[in-house]
Amino acid sequence: MSDVFYTPPTADLTAASKSGQPFFTVSLDKLTAMLVVTSGLYGLYWYFKNWSLYKVHSGRSLWPVPRTVFGMLYLPSLFYKVDAVLKEQKKGGMPYWALAAAAMILLALVPHTVGFIIGLVTSLSGQPVTSAGFIPMVAASTIPMLLQCLILRRAQSFMNLANGDAKGSQNKDFTPWNCVWMVIGVIYWGINMVVVASMNGVSF
Repeated sequence: MSDVFYTPPTADLTAASKSGQPFFTVSLDKLTAMLVVTSGLYGLYWYFKNWSLYKVHSGRSLWPVPRTVFGMLYLPSLFYKVDAVLKEQKKGGMPYWALAAAAMILLALVPHTVGFIIGLVTSLSGQPVTSAGFIPMVAASTIPMLLQCLILRRAQSFMNLANGDAKGSQNKDFTPWNCVWMVIGVIYWGINMVVVASMNGVSF
């Protein structure tokens, strides 16, 4: 008879267990600058922070490190979660998240595909690989990376919206560690340019 007077809780226990921001917050300009200057290395930090924060927010047992190492494979899952969180917050979701993830993956394959085609063509023609040209080889790696930056800018805008900071104001300034990584990125860029130039017989 006591069951008659018992009213089960109506609160959403799943929602109640969630805490903190679901994703990494950063201004779009800072994200773009860090990605370009570090030649994409900042993306590893970006993956790790997003998965770490989502793990705490959702209370799910997931491993951020493997999802960072294999970031591109888990990118569709991350974009899906951004869409789901926004819909849960009644903020409309992230339109075309699957298309954006697919484009990121395809762009990541472009340099390898171009390199394979150049190697195959030059091998069949008997000409050395270095005849491919300095500018085409640089363009094959930099253009896809810049296009990926545009996609991540769009994704980040939705992440910031989900975090309640649409402009990413809480993380718009460059820290000393950001500057260190930018210096490392510039050195990395320089080494890559020298290697590609030497392959094409360009001297400085």
